[in-house]
Amino acid sequence: MDSSIEVKRVTNRHELLTFVRFPWQVYRNDHNWVPPLISAQLERLDARKNPFLSHAQVELFIAYRRKKPVGTIAAFVDQRSNEYLGEHMGGFGFFEVIDDYQVAKQLLDVACQRVRSWGMVGLRGPTNFSDLDEPGVLIAGADCPPAMLEAHTPPYYQTFLERYGLQKYRDSYAWRVDLSKLGPNLEAVPPELLRVFKAASEKGWVRIRKVHLEDWDNEVALVHKLFNATLQHLPEYVPISADEFRRFADQMRPLIDADLALFAEAEGKTVGFLVAIPDFNRVLWRLNGRLFPCGWFKLWWYSRRIDVVSFKLLGVLEEYRHRGIDVLLYLEAVQAAIRKGYRWLEGSLTSENNPTVVRLAERLGAERYKHYRLYQLFF
Repeated sequence: MDSSIEVKRVTNRHELLTFVRFPWQVYRNDHNWVPPLISAQLERLDARKNPFLSHAQVELFIAYRRKKPVGTIAAFVDQRSNEYLGEHMGGFGFFEVIDDYQVAKQLLDVACQRVRSWGMVGLRGPTNFSDLDEPGVLIAGADCPPAMLEAHTPPYYQTFLERYGLQKYRDSYAWRVDLSKLGPNLEAVPPELLRVFKAASEKGWVRIRKVHLEDWDNEVALVHKLFNATLQHLPEYVPISADEFRRFADQMRPLIDADLALFAEAEGKTVGFLVAIPDFNRVLWRLNGRLFPCGWFKLWWYSRRIDVVSFKLLGVLEEYRHRGIDVLLYLEAVQAAIRKGYRWLEGSLTSENNPTVVRLAERLGAERYKHYRLYQLFF
């Protein structure tokens, strides 16, 4: 053990700000890193504003060497997830560290010790609390910036975690498509998908509608219900609570374009949904974590230049799958994105345990341009 390294628990506001600001030290020479908004990170760690913390134990730690911060980690237990899955797993997240394995080891040691003291039998991560919060370590694709809700990590994080003994838990992927190659009328879309699209469109039994932003509360409740219902078949999925989903949706609301948030209706009910957003990470990159004093102007100015649309949510109820509804939703949104002048489509994150969506991306000719991994370790 390196005696020059001291790991301390965050106990006050000053230390919390040090914790939140530390990533700037790791990524200061990485032009593909997108700095998060400091205010948003502080809200995420505030039990009054983040409903996840109502059912979780969380402690934050900073590693110091000669009084200078050199790494951070959060150790937590999601009691709701453990109860649902019948597990006793701890989690770690907000894992940031300089290129020094001994620092990483001591941070992971502390996280393991902490969750074990809470009665857990293992550690899983990194994730900044949930699968909607930049989960995983980047395995491939560090040569370009991440889209919103995606992580960006140095290559040595993978090396450090595996050297420590953590093993793969689950992989996820991000995809991209050059929209200019599809043609303005989708003429370059694979013929078999066009046939599915036209058949679903022309039969008239499915209706696609845009989100009603003026009825936000009810629309969010509907997406929440569909989100949980369409993912419940995945072995590791834990239904997200209404409060947590509402927080996520309200954060996304300023970015929502009604032309890119769609519902599929059939036989008198809503059976599927798709949500895509302009990739505002292209703007956040220029704000350097702050909206003041000039951030709002930059947000307005650079948002006009966003040329990437990010497909974030797509789901169809199980009894309506394999009937072309996913293709219909996807290509309706693609057409809208092309009309609006977007050049690239980005889709993330897709779990390897969700082969239906993976196959759809592959059939559309999407390039898998980022690869993420969650790890786990049993004590």
